[in-house]
Amino acid sequence: MTLGKYLDPKRYLRRLRQARALRSYDLASIDREERIKFQTLGLDPDAARPHLDAALASLGSKSYDDLTGTDSVHWLVFAALSLSPQATSINRILEIGTFRGKTAALLKVLFPHARVTTLDLPTSDPIMQQTYRRDTPEQLAEYRATRDARVKHGGIEFVEANSFFLPGRTPGPFDLIWMDGGHLYPEVAWDFCNAWHACRSDGILMCDDIIPDPRGRDAYASDESHKVISYVALRTGISPVYLLKRRNPAWSADPTTRKFVAVIRRP
Repeated sequence: MTLGKYLDPKRYLRRLRQARALRSYDLASIDREERIKFQTLGLDPDAARPHLDAALASLGSKSYDDLTGTDSVHWLVFAALSLSPQATSINRILEIGTFRGKTAALLKVLFPHARVTTLDLPTSDPIMQQTYRRDTPEQLAEYRATRDARVKHGGIEFVEANSFFLPGRTPGPFDLIWMDGGHLYPEVAWDFCNAWHACRSDGILMCDDIIPDPRGRDAYASDESHKVISYVALRTGISPVYLLKRRNPAWSADPTTRKFVAVIRRP
């Protein structure tokens, strides 16, 4: 850390704000609010949790933990959807942003009848080697090996392309689209636009890492995805449901940096 950063008063004001937020974090109230949101979506998080844990166990993973760990609520939404009457109409699923392939593999377990298409950057794309600790040949090779092993499944189609080229590579319509690619402008704008047009009427669009507060920007996320969704909502009448990404107070107590997962029903 440079001396300038060490002496920056904003650093200490941020820590003070975070400490105050931790003291006032009301988990019981948060749980009530999130339960109402699930009910609005017609989903049952209580029934979904053991179902999700079983699916994760089949992949050799630990049980879902968004309270003391870093698991994200989108897994719980997928599990709840797979138990709901909506599951019978989810036959084509698109994931934008494969990362290490765990979510694609989980989607295939939860929706065994569905065709899962997952899109990730090619090795030649500059972003691939400049983000998420993939800058050395060894790190990139390890990343690719983990990802490729998880998406090598008969019901998973892996597409290697920048999401800008999505329409020509993975034509819709899709029943469920999960957006977890770039969360900054310009990527987030074209991802949402492409996903919107690739999703069937009455299909489900979901977007990760929504930060409503412009002060909450970090290296990989900002309020820009929230701006894009708000722009579309004003012109289409959609009512996005913003689920808290994780209940862990270390991540969510501070409202400035609090992240959400958007769930949208496509008109």
